[in-house]
Amino acid sequence: MSEPLNQACDACRSRKARCKDSPIRPRPELNGADSLETVPSKLYIDSLLADRQASRISVSAKHPDQLTAIFGPNPNISFFPAKRVRSINERLGHDRLEQLLADIRDIVAAKVKTASSIPRSQALKEHHLQNAHNLPPRECLNAHILAYFEMAHPLYPFLCATTFQRQATSPDLLHFLTTDKPFAALFYAVLAIGCQYNEGGSYEAGVGEAWSYFERSLSYFQDLVFFRGSLTAIQALLAMAVFSSTASAFQFEPLMLSEAAVMAQSLGYNRSNGPHEDMQRRTFWVLYFMEKVSCFITGKVSVLQDSNISCAIPDVQESTFSDYDWGFSFLQYARLVSKIHSSLFTISSVNQPAAEYNSKVQGFLTELESWRISAPGRFRAGETLRPRLLREPLAQTITLLTNYLYFHALLTLSWTLLHFSAIKLEPMRQLDLKRGLMRTARSVLELTKFIEVAPYTPVWMLAVLPLSCLMILFDLVVHNPDHPEASLSLAILDIASGHFSRLEFASNGTLPGSLVAQFAHLARQYIFEKRECRQKMIDMGVHDSCAIQPEVPAGATQIPPSPAEFHTTGGLTSNQQAQIPGLQEQLPLDPGAVPLYDSTLLSENDQLFIPSIDDPSYRIEDLELLGIDLKDLFDYSYAMLEGDTFV
Repeated sequence: MSEPLNQACDACRSRKARCKDSPIRPRPELNGADSLETVPSKLYIDSLLADRQASRISVSAKHPDQLTAIFGPNPNISFFPAKRVRSINERLGHDRLEQLLADIRDIVAAKVKTASSIPRSQALKEHHLQNAHNLPPRECLNAHILAYFEMAHPLYPFLCATTFQRQATSPDLLHFLTTDKPFAALFYAVLAIGCQYNEGGSYEAGVGEAWSYFERSLSYFQDLVFFRGSLTAIQALLAMAVFSSTASAFQFEPLMLSEAAVMAQSLGYNRSNGPHEDMQRRTFWVLYFMEKVSCFITGKVSVLQDSNISCAIPDVQESTFSDYDWGFSFLQYARLVSKIHSSLFTISSVNQPAAEYNSKVQGFLTELESWRISAPGRFRAGETLRPRLLREPLAQTITLLTNYLYFHALLTLSWTLLHFSAIKLEPMRQLDLKRGLMRTARSVLELTKFIEVAPYTPVWMLAVLPLSCLMILFDLVVHNPDHPEASLSLAILDIASGHFSRLEFASNGTLPGSLVAQFAHLARQYIFEKRECRQKMIDMGVHDSCAIQPEVPAGATQIPPSPAEFHTTGGLTSNQQAQIPGLQEQLPLDPGAVPLYDSTLLSENDQLFIPSIDDPSYRIEDLELLGIDLKDLFDYSYAMLEGDTFV
């Protein structure tokens, strides 16, 4: 890309928070007790965030570092593991759930796998260069660029709008596209994103006008990563990652972000603090947010090293409302989930003492709550979303994103405490976590009515998180049909079904939402049958419950009693405990700890039964960390094959 694009233009110098003259969050001094050498537990990035926070409020906010020390993908973004499917099938009395999950896997994998290849860049690039005059009409081109800067740029402000628009509308545009490969990649990626907002997007790979622009941008991928890196190359990769966050291309997102992170660190942008490096700083911090959140969602290892970041955080007016600096707030969230990921979901965390591990999780829950309440009330996660109070452009989108970021981290931490510390928790604390899990899942699904069902909506928000919460709630309903809130949960499942049906309609069947809607049907049918059976027993004067007890195959582990049976019988006898493998090993280490089931504390109606927590026959290795990362269903395009594609 030509130098003018990377330099501050005269127009930008006159505008606040743009390019060179943008206000910069002060860089903390390294001296005495604050030096990296004398305080190794405190990362410099925490000083940057804390210092910026102190400059906005009178009381400095402390961000205690808990960096480094369970492995695998985040547990709540998953399909059910095989053992959980068997458990639910036994409850339902049929195998339709297993068939449903198989259908979803087959259909989604078949549709996305067709796009999990990168066309041979050289042939496609030469084709585009030979047909450069096939650019859209000037009015259309301008409309796509305008849509990008109105709708996408505030979320990902890594470009100088004036500089880019000046070059994109220059009479020499074709010359720039021919001679400057990074700019060409960036230009077509911006057109692809903007085109999605102008009805040119699609839910299906290889379909639509927006995809044609993305394909052109993708054709320069090798030039971006195999030759000398540059600011424009990183910006092009980020723009491609933004497009790849959507349903039609999300298999490319991890590749784009990891390559951008490698390039940014090799160019030293993680330490950019020179007087003319505002665009480097902007670009780096957008990359930081995107890469850290993506890794937290997918369970991938982050390429960016927090311990090597000293890049000042610039003020960005495009990402600020009058009462909410949401761009900076999202950076704080990215740092928090980075600490959660490195402290709880790494191999080294396995050897941590249980008390230390629990303490870290509790600390992160406290820090997450502090992040939540730091937002103004109208944007605050967990509060009622009121559109009438969100009049600014993108305000409702930012509020929904704030909620979903918060709920995703809360679900992850709650699952972690429940599944890796369940029997070490007091019964009431465990019940609180289960209730919170159920209500958080309901909140995520209730908010689906505010999601824009459109090709430009990130697939994580559009489908992945709602699908995960639908499965959580479905599991809780099926295993707790007599819970007082079961009817409410069924109603929320119906709301979720409506969302996924809308998604199938909007995508013309590309995304099989009606299949997902069958979860609600299965749950409602099961609850109806249970209640009908119970009513018949009452009418017949039989006081026994109508619980469905599946037959246990010969040689299989005896399925433990349900919570209601624990309440009725007073718990397992010593003989029963001895017959259940693994129970003795899982008993609380603390002699004074309260048993898992205590009928004096938990009433039958209040209990929530989750097999992987309350069934002693479950072991950690059986859980497979509660499932398979949804995005791992699809092949990533990293290896090169003979012929016309990288696959």
